[in-house]
Amino acid sequence: MSEKNNIVKFHKQIHINIASIIFFIIFIYILFHVFTYLTTENITIYEVSQGTITSQDNYLALAIRQEQVFTADRDGSIYYFAPNKSRVGAKSLIYAIDKSGEIVASLKNSDDTIDSSDLDLTSLEKDIQTYINDYNGSEYYKTYAFKANLANNLQQIYNEKKLEANADSIQSALDSNTYFTYYAPAGGLIVYNIDGYEDVTLDSFSSDMFDSSSLTTENLRSKESVYSGENIFKLVTSDNWNLVMPIDKDLVETLSEGSAIEITFNEDSATTWCSYEIIEKSGENYLVLFLDDSMERYADSRFVSINLMLEEENGLKIPNSSIVSKTFYTVPKKYFTKGEDSKNYGLLVKSDGDVSFENTTIYYETDDYYYIDSENISEGDKIVMVNSTDTYTIGSETDDLQGVYNVNKGYAIFKQIDIIYQNSDYSIVKTGTDYGLALYDRIVLQGDKVNENDIIQ
Repeated sequence: MSEKNNIVKFHKQIHINIASIIFFIIFIYILFHVFTYLTTENITIYEVSQGTITSQDNYLALAIRQEQVFTADRDGSIYYFAPNKSRVGAKSLIYAIDKSGEIVASLKNSDDTIDSSDLDLTSLEKDIQTYINDYNGSEYYKTYAFKANLANNLQQIYNEKKLEANADSIQSALDSNTYFTYYAPAGGLIVYNIDGYEDVTLDSFSSDMFDSSSLTTENLRSKESVYSGENIFKLVTSDNWNLVMPIDKDLVETLSEGSAIEITFNEDSATTWCSYEIIEKSGENYLVLFLDDSMERYADSRFVSINLMLEEENGLKIPNSSIVSKTFYTVPKKYFTKGEDSKNYGLLVKSDGDVSFENTTIYYETDDYYYIDSENISEGDKIVMVNSTDTYTIGSETDDLQGVYNVNKGYAIFKQIDIIYQNSDYSIVKTGTDYGLALYDRIVLQGDKVNENDIIQ
């Protein structure tokens, strides 16, 4: 026998690695749960709380002030010393006109030569410290006014330094009648925007003035030179001013019994109280607000966006995203009864000649009807009145209810709500309703993502 015939072939054995199999199973399990987490809608729970929403009406109001526009009395280069919306006293330096333009050019070039370390900032430090000591977080809007005043005061300090640095050349130009300085004729607020409405009063405004798109505003401070007769600045001479807006008959009726109202300025969320009056002009109703504060923040705006804070509504506050609408069967109350072993109301359902009692969940009621869903009752079922041959077909009448899904028990249960007031984000609903919500109930934030009886983890 040859050597080849002495060779015996063995089958290769397959060795199973248990550890690898377990690792693979765990990997698939983790991968499945990660995929489920990423693809499943995450449900957020919201706890119902007591809250308040103030009903608001938004308006773009026409501002009417005591304003006076001043014009140049000669040609030349102009240099403004008083910042925009800064308070000035009578005889305060406002601007200068330079016939040659040399002094104005020198004043502008002084910005690059003045060393800030040479400035006396003691007054600014005192203002900052006073603001810090008096700071109130609930009046944060005052920060904007403080910032503006600080910038204006700093500009005044720079201007004084510029005048000091150019004192000799300025005096020479004054002596030669090529440089002229101008001062405020009275105390007030300096504004460098004009729009042609400066002479408008409560007696002279008209309906066509409320079209803000047709308003043209000119920035006077952008001028480097002026001609005699040109507008150069505006002075607001009183803190008393008015906001005027057209209103409808419903608001006229709402405000007819009052004399004062709280408003919010949308630009900085500041609030203030003011008296008001409703006037009629050319068949239109207008609300006139009388203010004695806040004017300098909006002195360069002809139209001011405000909210009228009409009334506060109190109740249970819920997010609008929780609110859903659900259709219910409406069944006459006279068909409901209690079963022999049940304390709950139900219906006697007739099927193939037999009558059986079915428990029902009542979601809402009116004087004549209970609202139920299809939990144990189906559309088309015949129900029988107790001790009568009268029948009623489920689904003959339906109605929609607004509500939310309560998850106190770990699954979604529809609860009807009665909305008192609603804005873009939240609603105030009545408390103490028989089938509604209670304080601290837990509801689904994304109401349209769940259904009745869904398990909520």
